[in-house]
Amino acid sequence: MVAKTRISISLEPEDAEAIKAVAAEHGLDVSAFLVMAGRKEAARLARIAAAFADIDAALAEAEAEGDALAWPPATGPDVDADEAARVRSEIAAARARSAERRRGSAA
Repeated sequence: MVAKTRISISLEPEDAEAIKAVAAEHGLDVSAFLVMAGRKEAARLARIAAAFADIDAALAEAEAEGDALAWPPATGPDVDADEAARVRSEIAAARARSAERRRGSAA
């Protein structure tokens, strides 16, 4: 027999009752029902990740290219120093938010 791992979860009472009721309706204990539901959701999320893998890779590549760009460009219209500082600050903030989202989605 293969050893099993126990996982503890906390639920709102109404969620626990709903899960117990649906599991019982289908002749399953709560553990079997949650394993089934968890496997189904894991497979669904894997399909979504696979479907968007090319897009995610393209976005990551574009963001990496964007991180390497200098602003304002050496050639281009003259930009007021205060305006350039404001835009640099906004770009840095946007990059920080993007990096935070990437870290959050990788967790």
